[in-house]
Amino acid sequence: MPAFSPGTPDELQPPAQPAGLAPVSPGAIDWAHGMRASALAGLLLALAIFLMSVAVVALGLILHLGQGPIGLLMLLASWGCMLVTGALAVRFYRRRRPGTSITTGMGARLGAVGGLLGFFFYSVPQALRLAFFQPGGAIRETMQKAIEQAASQSPDPRAQEFMRNFMSPGALAAIFTFLVVLFFLIFLVFSSVGGAIGASLWRNKRSS
Repeated sequence: MPAFSPGTPDELQPPAQPAGLAPVSPGAIDWAHGMRASALAGLLLALAIFLMSVAVVALGLILHLGQGPIGLLMLLASWGCMLVTGALAVRFYRRRRPGTSITTGMGARLGAVGGLLGFFFYSVPQALRLAFFQPGGAIRETMQKAIEQAASQSPDPRAQEFMRNFMSPGALAAIFTFLVVLFFLIFLVFSSVGGAIGASLWRNKRSS
């Protein structure tokens, strides 16, 4: 575009062009918007799991359900929340980037980031709660009682010794680390699947 010298009348100036969305190559995610969409979905995931846990426990107490059914309901409800989170990350991104064609792979990546952030938003308050309101000694005592009860039900001395070895600090740290990693992977996998499903559903809806 040719440059105009200062003082050129306005009617001779080139028309202003509205600033649109920055072009993004097909199959790529504009993470300036994608991170915001995924963060919002992850925050909703953390809130949903917390509220769902409270609701399931309350329902279990009302219906006099045992710990097994309550735990299963909480697990299924959490998985459902993770799937919905992935789909919401895609939905929020589409609102920020209207007209963008979102592939299944893009949806899976958006959902995975939403799950990662949801894990962070959920686990950090839980870790603070355990650190300040439920000391490690209480947790250790509860686990010790459960393991001793399980060991007493086995007549095999080797099985009893094996169960008691779980109470060593190294074993407890390994178990805790394994559970955290497993929980993290579950967040990622289910949210990623939800994102892929959401991208597929909304793409088909748009093309119809």
